[in-house]
Amino acid sequence: AMWQGQDGRDPRMPLAQAAAAPPPMQGMPALAPPVVAAPGMMLGPGPPGVVQPVFTGPPQMVMPVGGLSAMQHLAALPRVEVQEKANVLQEVTALLGAEVEMANRYKVLDPNGMQVFYAVERTDCCRRQMQNSCCHDCASWEVDVLYTPTGGLSQHFLALQRPCQCTCCCFNRPVADVIDAPSGQKIGSFRDPCTCTSLKFQVRDATDTDVLVVNGGYCCCQPGIWCPLPCGPCSEVKFAVEDAQTGSEVATVSKRVPGCLTWCFAPDVDNYHVTYDQVQNPQWKAILLAFTIFMDFRYFNVNANNNSAQETLMDSS
Repeated sequence: AMWQGQDGRDPRMPLAQAAAAPPPMQGMPALAPPVVAAPGMMLGPGPPGVVQPVFTGPPQMVMPVGGLSAMQHLAALPRVEVQEKANVLQEVTALLGAEVEMANRYKVLDPNGMQVFYAVERTDCCRRQMQNSCCHDCASWEVDVLYTPTGGLSQHFLALQRPCQCTCCCFNRPVADVIDAPSGQKIGSFRDPCTCTSLKFQVRDATDTDVLVVNGGYCCCQPGIWCPLPCGPCSEVKFAVEDAQTGSEVATVSKRVPGCLTWCFAPDVDNYHVTYDQVQNPQWKAILLAFTIFMDFRYFNVNANNNSAQETLMDSS
């Protein structure tokens, strides 16, 4: 070009800039300086020899399938079913009169029968064996509840913690805490008070103030408590969830025997149904879901096959 100097440099370009950019080769078009992508940008196609930056926006957080968190998913459910899973080793050893207590596991299903949560006990072996001993009221245990969305990765949702404590009759009654796993904050707790002839539980908030009462009534009025069977009125135990202040019923919880085969082979396995009714707060829904596990540990974790086998062994000796 007529405005280029003898060395091929544009005289209008500053000397320092010209030194940084090498002169173009004869017969080749001049190339634009390289473009470095800034954070939040990517390089896109452009005219020959030119690369154009394309703005992609800030990085997005990965949400669970459907865009719902565990609490949001639970808030949309009117009821859930908690199914306890049998362990073959535990049931076989119970039939022999020497039951080996294995980790309890539970599936939580939505009204369509799809698994939404999965709970697994993480108590060590020694403490698990104490649950069927004379010190079962004092034994500690821990359970993790995982959120298992369809097509997504499992996420830690809740943690149930029952600390070891010296419990005797009405003294120092068993308590378990419910922890929100992502934040590590306590959201509620349960207490099993001494009521003698009735089955009643206190459901408390994060400050241990009574908010709900789960009332099973007098034990003699529910045959499913003292004579569980896979059919008839003995197949179900009903609990009313009442407001601690007004006494009005706001939800229901029921324990059901799964079926004849399960009852014969694994009589310590039960299903629990929670109908939320007037309970809309997702945190309280989560606490009631966790309560079914606490109640199962407290009163419905005894294997009748193990007791029968032990009595048979004692009679034969």
